[in-house]
Amino acid sequence: MNGHRTNTTVDILAIGAHPDDAEIGCAGLLIKAKARGLRTGILVLTQGEMGTFGDPETRRAEAEAAARILQVDAFRILDLPDARLEFNYENTLRIVEVLREWRPRLLLSPHEDDHHPDHVATARLVERAAFLATRPALFPQYEPLIPQPRHLTFPLSFQRPLRPHFVLDITDVYGIKQQALQAHGSQYGPILFAVEIVARYYGMMIPAAYGEGFLTKNPHPLTDALGII
Repeated sequence: MNGHRTNTTVDILAIGAHPDDAEIGCAGLLIKAKARGLRTGILVLTQGEMGTFGDPETRRAEAEAAARILQVDAFRILDLPDARLEFNYENTLRIVEVLREWRPRLLLSPHEDDHHPDHVATARLVERAAFLATRPALFPQYEPLIPQPRHLTFPLSFQRPLRPHFVLDITDVYGIKQQALQAHGSQYGPILFAVEIVARYYGMMIPAAYGEGFLTKNPHPLTDALGII
């Protein structure tokens, strides 16, 4: 995996501000979707260069290793500035181009009620990009992305636990999620413990041993198979 795989399409795309956001927030969903035969992808907006530990090269290598564990079909890291990620038109277009290329039906991103400004910006960028991806005048080398992808957000803030609208039972794949998190060796240790507490907190709601929580701003239609895609 070279961090910039092209010529593929996905059903579900997880978009994070930092190299480990998707693994924390929605790795279980990505694993289960893959097992169901859906194509999955991860887009990382920054290289995590402002993290407490790990340089950009290390963090890129760790993210690629985690993506291999999750067996995603598409993976890319952009070069937007860590800790200075802005909600603006230029950054939105960077995401729009990927959406038009990879053509996901469901988007996953951090929730906007978060203590980290990059997570807030990412949620807003993804929401705006999903709409602009339907506009024919943008990136005419790709077909407009119609219908507009559905968008679920996942809480990332341990300081602001949110009550989710949906909880997915990830008990049977939690071990794989842990492996993906451990691939980010420069970042982890105490955070693994925090992730487990959150997974148990969400799991308790359904009830299950471990869960992942998701929120949505808009109603989503259920498919005939009682799914959302």
